[in-house]
Amino acid sequence: MRTLIASTAAVAFTALAALPAAAKDMIVTVAKPDRLYVIDAAERSVETDCQLDFNLMPGVIVMSPDNSIAYILGNRWEDVFGVDLSTCETVFSAHQSEGDIRRKTIASLAVSKDGTELYTVRNPVRILADRYQVMEPEFAVYDTGAGLDAEPVRTFPSPRRVTVMAAGQNGEVYAGGHEVYAFDPETGETTVKIANASWDRPTYSPPDVLAFWPIGTQADEFLLLYSAAKFTDETQSELADFVWGYQSVDLSTGETEIADFASFEVIMFSAVRDPNDTSLLYGVYTQLSKHDLETKELIKRVDLPHTYYCINISLDGKEIYVGGTNDDIGIYDAESLERTGEILLPSGGDMAAGTMHVISTGS
Repeated sequence: MRTLIASTAAVAFTALAALPAAAKDMIVTVAKPDRLYVIDAAERSVETDCQLDFNLMPGVIVMSPDNSIAYILGNRWEDVFGVDLSTCETVFSAHQSEGDIRRKTIASLAVSKDGTELYTVRNPVRILADRYQVMEPEFAVYDTGAGLDAEPVRTFPSPRRVTVMAAGQNGEVYAGGHEVYAFDPETGETTVKIANASWDRPTYSPPDVLAFWPIGTQADEFLLLYSAAKFTDETQSELADFVWGYQSVDLSTGETEIADFASFEVIMFSAVRDPNDTSLLYGVYTQLSKHDLETKELIKRVDLPHTYYCINISLDGKEIYVGGTNDDIGIYDAESLERTGEILLPSGGDMAAGTMHVISTGS
C-alpha cells in the first residue's frame, strides 16, 4: 500500500512539474546608471536585475516576439544591443558609426514578427575638420542572429525625422515621422500609411506628434497621439478648439484609424489602449487620464505625485503602470484610477525617457 501511495504521489508530482508555469505579467524597463529590470507586476518585486555593459541612454526598448530578448537603443542614441532576459547576457550588438561617419537613431527600433530581423532608421553625418556634413537617413535591416558585430544586411533611403516603429504581421514596418510611413523591408519601398503633416483636414492646423515610446503591444497596435488646432472654417481665422487625437495601425490587419477624442486640457506624453476594450485610452504626464474614444468623453483624471513619461497596462486591462522620469513605477486601478501600489527600483537611478514594456511569461 505504501509503495502504491508513494508511486501515485511521484506520478502526481511529475505531472505537476510538467505543467507550464502560470502566466504572469512582467514589467521590463531600464534605470540609471546601468540596469535592466524585469519586474513581477503582481508581486511588485524585481525578479531580474541585469547590470549592462554599455551606456543605456536613451533606453528605448523593443522586445523579441517571444519576449526573451530586450533590444535596447544605447550609447547615447548610437548603438543597438540585445540582452537575453534569462541570463543578462548581451547577445546582439550593432555599432552604427564608423570612421568619420557618426550615425544616430532617434527611438526607431522594431523587430519582425518572426524575430529574425531588427529594423532601425539611422541618421548619419560625416565629421569634417570644420563642420558636420548631413547625409541622407537610412532604413537599416539587421539579422538578429548576427551576434556582437552585426552589420546591416540591407539599407535603403528613409524619410527624415523618423522616430518610433513597429512591425506588422504582413511584413510591413510602420514608422512615425512627418507622416506615418510603411516600409517594405525587402525592397525599401516607402508609402504613406496615415497622412499626418499632409493630412486633408482644411479646418485643422498641422498636427504635433510626440512619438518616442514604442508601447501598445498588448493591443497589437502602433499608436501615436497628436494635438492640433481646430478652426471654425477653412479660413482658419477663428479657433474653435485645440484637440487631442490618436493615430493607430492595427499590426494584425494593417487597418488604420485617426480621430480626435478630447480637448487639449492637459499634456500627455504617452498613451495606451485597453487591449480588451480599445475604446478606452489612458494618457499620462502630470496627470493620469482615462478617455472613452467612442463618446469622446473624459471618464476620469487624477493628479500624480510627479510627472511620468511612459504608461503601460496589464494584459487583462485591470492595472495601469506609469514610469519613466524618476526611480519609481506607480500602479493604478484601471477602473477607478486609484493608486494601489508602487515599485521602487533598487539602483535609485531614474528611468529618464526609457521604455516600460509589459510582457507575459508562462502559459
